Amino acid sequence: MAAFLTTHALSKTFGETRALSEVSIELETGYVYTILGENGSGKSTLVKSLSGIIPADKGEIRIEGSPVRPSGPKDMIERGISVVLQEVLIAPNRSGLENVLIGCDTLLSYGYTGAERREKVSSLIDRLSTRKIDLDCPAGELPLNEQQVLVIARGFLARPRLLILDEITAALDLSDRNKVFAEIRSFCAKGGSVVFVSHRMPEIMELSDVVYVMHNGSQTARLAGDDINPKTLLAHLTQDSQNV
Repeated sequence: MAAFLTTHALSKTFGETRALSEVSIELETGYVYTILGENGSGKSTLVKSLSGIIPADKGEIRIEGSPVRPSGPKDMIERGISVVLQEVLIAPNRSGLENVLIGCDTLLSYGYTGAERREKVSSLIDRLSTRKIDLDCPAGELPLNEQQVLVIARGFLARPRLLILDEITAALDLSDRNKVFAEIRSFCAKGGSVVFVSHRMPEIMELSDVVYVMHNGSQTARLAGDDINPKTLLAHLTQDSQNV
């Protein structure tokens, strides 16, 4: 199967800091790809480059074989790439419903009534959370875990082909995390693909089809199948080659 997105020798520096060094990855449809690395390994810079937030200095991103030079996040959303960042980004004075629709309004503007848009968002929230979130309440007044669900819903509502989820489980309880994971699997089964950033080994073991390991800005390993186990992941993570 041809890859939906590939990078070749993607590089980025900030002053004297080399955040990415010739990173080459390949993302096919239907799979969950985990990006694993210690703090400062380049994980966040990589996902922000893929989503158009930070332009790479060198290298290439290709979508379905065609090179792209992202002009910003909106450009990549239009190309089918949506991102949910580690920070819970909400408009605190706007309702929960409005927060989910931020950036997605045009997708639901034509052919949908206000009631139908609300029902679509409510149905998605029900698939992502065990709790009944008040969509009329200002988002800033909701608990942090409910704010996180709204932001995750926004990512899915953008109808991406590739959804990037950067450390999204920190604010979730176990029941909501399990529902989000179920939605991720359903999304991939329907032909989507996910980039998942996490440092939590049980989550990585449960969800990952492929793991890319980052170290000092470089992609140092690609693991799949039986190689996705705690011993091997930890050995690559710490660069302890004797234990790999």
